[in-house]
Amino acid sequence: MLRSRPRGARMTDSEELEDETTARSGAQDFASDVRRRISEFESRKTFGSLLSAPKMIRRELQEMSFFGVLTAVPALTVVICLLVTAFLAYHSGIADGMKDEASMNVNGDLAAFLPEGSAVAANIAEVEEDWTTNVMIIYVESGRNNITDRDILIQMDLIEAALNSVPSDDGEDDEIIYILSISSVVKEINSSAPRVADAFVRNAGQACPVNGVCDWLAENASEFILDNGDVVGGYNIPEEQDRIDQIIGELPPNAQDKLVRDVGEKKNGTFVDTEAGYWNRAVIIVGVAENDKNGDGIPDVSTSELIKRTQKRIEDISIANNWGGIDKNGNCIDDDTTFEEELCLMMTLTGPTPITNAVTEYTFILFWDIFPVGVVAVASVLFLFHCDLFQTGRIRWEQGIKVVIIAGLPTLCSVFATLGLIGFTNYEVTMTVIIVGPIILALGVSYGLHITNRYAESKGTPKEKMALALQSTGRAVFLSAVTTVIGFVSLILTPMAPIKTVGVSLAGGIIIVYLYTMIMVPNLTMLLDLKKPSHDPPKVFIFAVRAPIRWSRIALTGFILLMLTSALIYQPQINENVDLLEMAPQEDTPAVEKMITYSQEFEGGQVGMILVKSDIAAEPEFLAPGDNQAQKDPFKNLYKIENLSDMVNNVDSTTAVSIAFLMKSVGASLNFSGSNTIAEFCEPMPDVPKEVCNLLFAEEYNASATFWTVLMELDRDQSAGTEIQSFLISVFYDGLSPELRHFFVSKDFQRSLIYIDMPFMDVKETEWRQSTIDGYAEDRDDFDFQPSGLIGVAAVTIDVNNLIVGSQWQSLGFALLFTVVTLGFVFRDAKYAALTTFPVVFTVAMQWSVMVILDVDLSLVTVMIGSILVGVGVDFSIHIANRVRELGGTLEAIQDSCASTGMSLFEAFVVTSCGLMTAYLIPIPAIKPFVTVIIILLLFAAISALLLLPAIYATFVKMGWGLSGGSDAMRRKAGLSGGASAVIAELDAAESYDAVLLSSADDAW
Repeated sequence: MLRSRPRGARMTDSEELEDETTARSGAQDFASDVRRRISEFESRKTFGSLLSAPKMIRRELQEMSFFGVLTAVPALTVVICLLVTAFLAYHSGIADGMKDEASMNVNGDLAAFLPEGSAVAANIAEVEEDWTTNVMIIYVESGRNNITDRDILIQMDLIEAALNSVPSDDGEDDEIIYILSISSVVKEINSSAPRVADAFVRNAGQACPVNGVCDWLAENASEFILDNGDVVGGYNIPEEQDRIDQIIGELPPNAQDKLVRDVGEKKNGTFVDTEAGYWNRAVIIVGVAENDKNGDGIPDVSTSELIKRTQKRIEDISIANNWGGIDKNGNCIDDDTTFEEELCLMMTLTGPTPITNAVTEYTFILFWDIFPVGVVAVASVLFLFHCDLFQTGRIRWEQGIKVVIIAGLPTLCSVFATLGLIGFTNYEVTMTVIIVGPIILALGVSYGLHITNRYAESKGTPKEKMALALQSTGRAVFLSAVTTVIGFVSLILTPMAPIKTVGVSLAGGIIIVYLYTMIMVPNLTMLLDLKKPSHDPPKVFIFAVRAPIRWSRIALTGFILLMLTSALIYQPQINENVDLLEMAPQEDTPAVEKMITYSQEFEGGQVGMILVKSDIAAEPEFLAPGDNQAQKDPFKNLYKIENLSDMVNNVDSTTAVSIAFLMKSVGASLNFSGSNTIAEFCEPMPDVPKEVCNLLFAEEYNASATFWTVLMELDRDQSAGTEIQSFLISVFYDGLSPELRHFFVSKDFQRSLIYIDMPFMDVKETEWRQSTIDGYAEDRDDFDFQPSGLIGVAAVTIDVNNLIVGSQWQSLGFALLFTVVTLGFVFRDAKYAALTTFPVVFTVAMQWSVMVILDVDLSLVTVMIGSILVGVGVDFSIHIANRVRELGGTLEAIQDSCASTGMSLFEAFVVTSCGLMTAYLIPIPAIKPFVTVIIILLLFAAISALLLLPAIYATFVKMGWGLSGGSDAMRRKAGLSGGASAVIAELDAAESYDAVLLSSADDAW
């Protein structure tokens, strides 16, 4: 029992001796411990530790600044990421059904593919100085009656009156500039007689030198004509069918073909006769204005609103007038509840503007409809690969679900964030950006899997395991992201803006995926504390990689032969073909479906024009000199315009109309009740107006003679003066309604259009027609007559088609070059970087054989395949390259790396393919061949990384060339180390060449 000594009492001798003994014993123990530590001291290790101390301190500081902050509050970090995603998702288009305006700024116009400064774009801009290029087409189908029957024409007139409520206002009040149809032409010609007569007297009054008297006479005559105008014919559909038939029968054939067609008889979806015996198809061509009265840069009425308004009016009139309708099989739809027979009439809104609007509005609506399918597909594949079903035969539900959440949720957030950022910034994109979602969804999950696999195999606390996972795989994931971004950034170098936007969107998307992965995956993994057992790689991959290593030269020769065959034999067979309709959503999109029908049945759709710069102004002059030198001769240039139109009409499947078609349609001999009275006033007139007066009113020509007929006769009659032709042309101009006149001729009469139409066809056929038409125009180019080449859809198609070939090589070359450069910097070895990139070159070369075998053309979508493959395919090679380099670059290292990585490559291929396959559900034809080729080439990329890359490495090792030739690799291979330089080299190498996968042969797949 211990007793305490009283405070202040002196120590006894025995106590002092005991304390001295204890102190001596402690000193001996300390000395002994010091001697033991000195004996255990190793200068090499201590020296190495001292040298590595700064890097260890730096690493700790980095962990404190990055990893520590990153994983300090896991739950809060994940919640913040989800809130940011929710905000951006609102702008991604997924909520457009609940909003009035679309989130995405999608430009569906094919002209958007033209680069800045394009000659074709400049021509379009020049046309738009006087005319609109925004056109809607109402496609009219009649199942029982001739389109030219009065009842059908009345229905067309009702539609036209509802749309163009204020004629000749340049669209300021009703957004409609003009309407051209068989109905409007009938009305125009029916009302031409009084307007021409009125135009004559007004022109005569304007040209008369005695102002007061002439003006009085002209005014009185004009009133008389207008009072009796309805007797002759007003601006309406004639009451008599005979008069309608007469007007239409006198139209030139090219005008008839432009406005009405007999496409045959169709029943139950099959044409039973090539001719129905009557015109059963027609078009109503509508020119649309974009008014911006407040000058804010936004049209007062949006295209979408105008299309909805037009569609609503068509539907209302169809119901009110008992149209009935026609089904997709061509059968009339009859309503049994009514006693009156239906007209069996249908009108569908289509044309360039509605198609552009369909691409703009429905592209992302369709994408978000199918996107959930992609999410389920990718999640299912992730679960199957990581629930241990394939590895052990039984399902670990908790493990599989955790992997789906950890790897899938950040990727899902990345898709929403990427598309949401595009919508939030109002960044203009085109239809092609729809592929961004599936690609990001497919690629993103692999980044998270690298980290989770490493985490599951590590030991220690969750933070310790995650620190090790990020240390060993973080840089490798970064390398994969960088090389993928390089492949996508190469698309930005193309001259076509829509492909640039895809490059920007994909590159930005990968960056967002990387950020979400590095932020969310560590926190989700730690929160869920994922535990996964390691499994040996499947034997099939072990056996597969032995062959190219053992027979490396044979394998290498085989791959090179395949690549050369594809490049030399199949590449020249690639067809370039740009098809606007294939880039538009077709299912449940009547505008696109009917445009296809219009192209087939009407040989139209590729709307084009020739802009003619030539003075065709005509002014009435009474007192022009007899030698006609001071008199304008507009007919000379009008004749050239018509001659050029005739030449274009001779081109197969091409129709052309110009102002001359109206001259050939409007009668010049105005024989009506009262015309003889006007003719009595012709005698006292001066020679020029007298001659014109007699032409119009005194029956000098056949009653059916048109202005063109009379002008041609005057041109052949050498005694007739040019001033008579000019006066007559001036009367013709003024006799037209302003909107129809301006449809063909600019307001100053210095420019005119020849409208050209051709069906959608193969780009080579389109190019032949364009070159033929351009040749005709060039041959007729003169000092005072300057026609342009073909302008419009066909010209844009050809120009874009020529651009995609050059842009393919440009973007592909950039992607490969900068991928090699980047890998060279990372690996610190240009040779090793080039060898690692070679499988990607092989994969890119194989695209030509795949495209030819599958009959896939090089289009605005497939042109991006090469660059995308570089971005995606290089990941496969990087996985193996890093592993081989880590293990020393021996044959054994090559085999172990490829065998253990094989399953990861297979999983990456399957997951990526499932994500891309969802794009098959998008009803846009151009997307499907693109996805098919990409998936097949991804398989080539995985195979070449697994078989070609080891064959290359093995060949270099066997030949004694070495893979890198660096001192680190040789020292590691020989098992040598020593001195401070060796320690430094080992530490630097370890930091530079972090492995993507595990350093053991086991893989947490």
